[in-house]
Amino acid sequence: MTRQQSSKTILMVEPTHFESNAQAINDNTFMNKPEESIDVHKMGVEEFTKYYNALTEKGVNVKLFQPRGDGIETPDCLFPNNWFSTHSSEEMSNTTGKNTLVLYPMCHPNRRLERRLNIIDYLKSRHQDLDIIDFSHYESDNKFLEGTGSFVLDRVNKNAYICISQRSHKDLAKQWCDKMGYTLVSFESLDSNNKIVYHTNVIMAIGTKIAIICLESIPNPQEREFVQSTLSKTHTIIDISKDQVNNFCGNVIEVQNEKSEHFLVCSKSSFDAFTDSQKDIISKNCNGGFITREIPTIQSVGGGGIRCMIAELN
Repeated sequence: MTRQQSSKTILMVEPTHFESNAQAINDNTFMNKPEESIDVHKMGVEEFTKYYNALTEKGVNVKLFQPRGDGIETPDCLFPNNWFSTHSSEEMSNTTGKNTLVLYPMCHPNRRLERRLNIIDYLKSRHQDLDIIDFSHYESDNKFLEGTGSFVLDRVNKNAYICISQRSHKDLAKQWCDKMGYTLVSFESLDSNNKIVYHTNVIMAIGTKIAIICLESIPNPQEREFVQSTLSKTHTIIDISKDQVNNFCGNVIEVQNEKSEHFLVCSKSSFDAFTDSQKDIISKNCNGGFITREIPTIQSVGGGGIRCMIAELN
């Protein structure tokens, strides 16, 4: 088998503890304090459920988990892609050749509680030869690397893109690439308020044929040119603006269903913010089209979009 960029099976965690995460709001500029009149918990669950149904209706295989049941609240548990990632034996063919699970060090203490044995046990059950790489012990050194929030991966060409931030430590990223057989492409990214972007996956996404990225968010011209030239070797680039980033156009993901149809999964706000020409390019390169629903509460209060809600299973 050849390496695949997008997954046919994904994992999601229902946000039954959803609320504003006071620990994370200081370095996530996409988070906003909710209005008192809004039932954040109810709205979060409703938005999540509509999106889950939209994915399954298109034939996407979704493994759905509930949050912790021990009374410990994990308000960001619906963003599981930050604490683990999975990698197929084909993807690891130039290193161990084994199916691999990676566990990551999380910046904020209440997000570390999202690592759950029942999910890890499920991931172990999928492959008998599973290799586990655990970076979580770096939390004690205040070094963090938050999964496919920190990394945007070109799994076919083995390039790992990362904007360096409090949650994305460059030395750990280098270690990860050494173990995983990837080439590191690191850069600094600034948002519309000139603050460091906390996660790479809010400003870029990589599909099978297209790469969506906000090039203007990379202030260093050498870094910007290197990122652009590396992506353009293998992908059609869709360059989005910082305003489009604020509408979560970068926080999207390509998935497949059982028929191998490719879809771009994006929120309603990002779909509306894409230009007609950008939508046309996406549609030509994703034969299943778009899967889109409104998730305004999750985006505004949680500070993450649909891509953050999806953990790929490979």
